[in-house]
Amino acid sequence: MTANLRAVTYLGPLFLMSVLGSASCSSTTRNSAATGGMAGATAAGGTAGAGATSSGGTAGSASASGGAPVIGLPSTLPMPPGDASVPRPSGAADNLKILDWAGFKSAVTYSLDDAQPSQIEHYAELQATGVRMTFFVTTGNANGNAAVNSTFTQAVLDGHEMGNHTVHHCHSDLSGCSTGSALSLDVELDACSTYITEHFGQPAVWTAASPYGDTGYDKPDQSRVFLNRGVQSGSIGANDASDPFNLPVHAAVDGESVASFNTVIDSSNSAGKWLIFLIHTLAPTAAIWYAPIDISVVTESVSHAQSLDGVWIDSMVNVGAYWRAQKIVSSVTSTHSGDSETWSWSLPAHFPGGRYLRVIVDGGTLSQAGTSLPWDSHGYYEVALDAGEMTLSP
Repeated sequence: MTANLRAVTYLGPLFLMSVLGSASCSSTTRNSAATGGMAGATAAGGTAGAGATSSGGTAGSASASGGAPVIGLPSTLPMPPGDASVPRPSGAADNLKILDWAGFKSAVTYSLDDAQPSQIEHYAELQATGVRMTFFVTTGNANGNAAVNSTFTQAVLDGHEMGNHTVHHCHSDLSGCSTGSALSLDVELDACSTYITEHFGQPAVWTAASPYGDTGYDKPDQSRVFLNRGVQSGSIGANDASDPFNLPVHAAVDGESVASFNTVIDSSNSAGKWLIFLIHTLAPTAAIWYAPIDISVVTESVSHAQSLDGVWIDSMVNVGAYWRAQKIVSSVTSTHSGDSETWSWSLPAHFPGGRYLRVIVDGGTLSQAGTSLPWDSHGYYEVALDAGEMTLSP
């Protein structure tokens, strides 16, 4: 037996039919799942049951902050398009494949920089979209600002992510600071993360965004987070060679329209890629800092992405954890013992705990730490990444 570990790209609503059997797509399931719904206990990272659509909590949850691997229980990843009656594969124990984007066709992340006043003013509209976003916080703008502190504390409770955007938003040589002055690069990064965990209730900080896109932050970020966002244009392919410490974006420009956002979403979706939006000022506002766009551009483009077939909309930590884990596990060389095949891996430092990959096989039994994994009737097995191994046996 030889199981070839590779990725499976989404092929539309019936993407599992060619591999595992028939599946149909419900528009209600598709749209709620793609957003990574934030209702109830799952918004805080609770275990999602068969009907849950949460994409994995980031606010004070065991799944976000680490802990023992949870093997054999449903993850809090959103459910991809398809019905819930896909039969368990009954062929040979062979051909293990990782589903791209947790079974979706593409992914979108909305990231907002600097802790700007306009983001606080329009937080209710952002929250009303029902999708998790990432706020890259320049804590020099938050320090002593009651509105920022209270809003971002609520945002964490609502399931959004707070990322590190330093204290004073300087270049890596400490020049050009947008607020105050910097003591050192280490202080800029570490004090920012400390502020986030102490003031907003997030248990850890997993991702960062380099001020000005300065690549001088790439190396110091590697010892503090597992992903770093840059500012260069582009999108990210499943299992591609994108640098996890300089991820590309679509940066919103002054006055950009919703039609422009929708065009970029459509292009990324057609290519099966992950698109990260970089957003600064939200209008209307009296506090125009940089590159203002109307709040409707965000809210209406979210609605557009939700209307498409198979778009996973979620925070950078949630989509990024899946993307990076797929790259890591896909690169593993398996070992054989009799008719069984085992893959073992190590996760990078600062990788969030309680995360999963979705895989399919032709048949056999997939297990972790001696526990057989249940087949999810949406068409996959869910592999607990914290376990560090999986075995496929006849």
